[in-house]
Amino acid sequence: MNRLALRKVLIYGKMPCLQKGTGNRTNWNYSKKGCCKKMAKCSNCGKSTTFGHNRSFSQRATNRTFKPNLQKTLVMEKGRPVHKLLCTKCIKTLSKTTV
Repeated sequence: MNRLALRKVLIYGKMPCLQKGTGNRTNWNYSKKGCCKKMAKCSNCGKSTTFGHNRSFSQRATNRTFKPNLQKTLVMEKGRPVHKLLCTKCIKTLSKTTV
């Protein structure tokens, strides 16, 4: 780690999260949540955020997002327990097929 990165660590008080940059450069992320943000997406069916409109009484359309109901669940995969992020529809169908 170079001196500038160490100085930033001392200023901000947390270790930087290393991101892959273009070429030889590396980008340092000093956010609280880090750079390891995952998209809200079901690991079984791939359901993710969709976009639509709110409709008021006057039928004015304003943008909004529809997010899937994702839950962290423990699933048996190849005889081993694995933590996965699944939508509730997938949890329901998995519970039906395993019984």
